Amino acid sequence: MEKSQLFIKTIEDIERRLTSHDEYEILMIAGLLRKLLLDGNPLMNQVNQEKRLKIAFTVNDRGVPQTPPIPIFWSIEDGIDPETSVPHLCNPKEVNKDDFLKIPIILFNGRILTIKDLILHMAHVEGAIHQGMPKSDEEKVLKELGQTLGIGGLPTGIRLLKAISRVVLKGLQQLKNDIAN
Repeated sequence: MEKSQLFIKTIEDIERRLTSHDEYEILMIAGLLRKLLLDGNPLMNQVNQEKRLKIAFTVNDRGVPQTPPIPIFWSIEDGIDPETSVPHLCNPKEVNKDDFLKIPIILFNGRILTIKDLILHMAHVEGAIHQGMPKSDEEKVLKELGQTLGIGGLPTGIRLLKAISRVVLKGLQQLKNDIAN
């Protein structure tokens, strides 16, 4: 399969899985996001070599709470996507892929976890690519949160994958359109 076709099929697979409420279906998005954004030579970069589009992801620039009292737990959840954020807390900002992956999405007991941390955890510990034991402190925190906290009937990380995926799909829409044509 050519990389352009693989890219289109990967985007379509994420779109399809986003309509599901099944934890497994959503978990598998992490492997697709890893392939698109994080692998040694991410698929997004491979297909954009010819097009040379400026890829930007529009996020809500809320940031982790900094003023006391600092919460024990905080998560941006749907607030990462400006379209699903609470309007009075929305501060849209465009970021490149590297900055997108560094965005803090969870604060738990003083530890800040990023989009990259979540994607890798879901791919390599929770089973989207392979299931393993948490090794890093970030993975241990995410494992604990997934077992103890849920929102809308889904574990914290699974629900976050949906919001992150919506932002990724919007950011890659122009590239998808250019490749499809």
